[in-house]
Amino acid sequence: MTRTPPRPWRLAAGGPLVDRRQGQRLAHRELSEMSFWQRILHWLSRLLDGATGAVPHGWFGLIVLAVVLAAVVVLVLFWVRPARARRAAQAVLSSDSSKTAQAFRQAAERLAAAGDYGAAIVEGVRAIAAELEQRGIVPPRPGRTADELAFEAGRELPDIAADLRAVMTLFDDILYGDKQGTETGYRSVVGLDADVRSARPALAPADVTAMVGSGAPP
Repeated sequence: MTRTPPRPWRLAAGGPLVDRRQGQRLAHRELSEMSFWQRILHWLSRLLDGATGAVPHGWFGLIVLAVVLAAVVVLVLFWVRPARARRAAQAVLSSDSSKTAQAFRQAAERLAAAGDYGAAIVEGVRAIAAELEQRGIVPPRPGRTADELAFEAGRELPDIAADLRAVMTLFDDILYGDKQGTETGYRSVVGLDADVRSARPALAPADVTAMVGSGAPP
């Protein structure tokens, strides 16, 4: 079987003919003489040249694609960061906390008066958590997160379940998501605290059946 000799090619316009192996050696020697940054630029140039051929409309299409990808990355970071912070959230009340709801409430009022609304919101939500436990609306449980508290308390207090979720989300965003507290946010916590203190838990089906059987009004 006859072996086909390497196809010769010109090194440069009007230059001598060289075969494939000689061309590879010359290219390798050229790269070896480049600095590190020159090699990076050379690699990027080849990458972009290949991308412009694969993307419709050449460079214009590549620029549009880059802008779209950058926008997607920004949106993902914007939405994922709070979610990640909530997943890593710690307990609303520490297991060794002996403070009452009123003590948390007073601490929140002092912080709000000093203009520290972020810390005031955190203490105000802890006052709500302590109030819910003290009234027996939710059983005391170490390690309960804000999301869990909103879910459990919302089942017992369905009329304010949406407000509970909103305030607990605000708590997580401030404490773990670097969100700034505002006076409006603090006022929403104070309003929910008042609602929790005056709310009556929903009756379980067994309790309703017992009350109907005894003739007592629901």
